[in-house]
Amino acid sequence: MSVESAKSYIARMREDDAFRRTVNDGTDEAATWAFLKENGYEFTVTEFKQATEEIYAERGIVPL
Repeated sequence: MSVESAKSYIARMREDDAFRRTVNDGTDEAATWAFLKENGYEFTVTEFKQATEEIYAERGIVPL
């Protein structure tokens, strides 16, 4: 699990419409996490939050 994996996931969610739809349309949390793992993404919620903060800092975004 890693922050880098979370950053890669965030980038793919922005760039890949089909992937984003698959993730967003999931109704089973465990199945969604399994799908992410199958696609090479493995991170915790804490690592996702850290990745988001780092992306904001890199881009000069101040969250509300």
